[in-house]
Amino acid sequence: MGTVATNQAVIVAAGFGSRLQALRPGGQLIKPLEPVGGVPILRRVMETSLATGIEEVVLVTGHMAAELEAAVATWELGGKILFVRNDRYDLGNGISLLCGARACEGDFVLLMSDHLFEGDKLAGLLRTGRGANGATLAVDRKIDGCFDLDDATKVFLDGPRILEIDKQLKRYNAIDTGMFLISSEVVQLLEEVVALRGDASISDAMKQFIAQGRMGAFDVGDGRWHDVDTPEMFLEAERLVAAGFFAG
Repeated sequence: MGTVATNQAVIVAAGFGSRLQALRPGGQLIKPLEPVGGVPILRRVMETSLATGIEEVVLVTGHMAAELEAAVATWELGGKILFVRNDRYDLGNGISLLCGARACEGDFVLLMSDHLFEGDKLAGLLRTGRGANGATLAVDRKIDGCFDLDDATKVFLDGPRILEIDKQLKRYNAIDTGMFLISSEVVQLLEEVVALRGDASISDAMKQFIAQGRMGAFDVGDGRWHDVDTPEMFLEAERLVAAGFFAG
């Protein structure tokens, strides 16, 4: 399995972040800008991805897009940032993926704006590549270590191949970490889903690759990652950063 030549990462940051709103009662929260360990969540994600060799971040914005873009524009990140607006951010996150994928020139990395991760694991995903798969997902087999299993997207693996992915899976042996390496084919797949349903999730696109037998997995092994989606998850993120994880 060779390295895929990609230098672009799509980061979806268009949603409302409503479940984290409790951190700022009576105020307006822009979730990607919420600081963890004194650094905005999104900045941590962007800096980590750029440190792996990614040269351009395609940032998909929606909710409070102007405010988010203005803040990001002040950061000195050492890479190119392309802002792409998703005006239908009230729909599923697959719409944000579609907006970002259309701005890419080929294979790209997909990252979540609220998932902290270790840079060497993203580098490992890039080294592994996707081979003949339409997409490769970084997965975590350490199910017992998942902070909020009910909220996690579950994955059922057969060796390095993904057979099922969904939050509601009853049978699963790994967790979706939110790091993907994706072919540009995803644009057509998502356009077909949206044409049929008027909406789409990221999982909808991945299920299309699964149906083709072309969804691979990269095991993060002992690597750490963390979703920051609720106040409880936020406090755990603060604890992990204070303990020295996700630094730099």
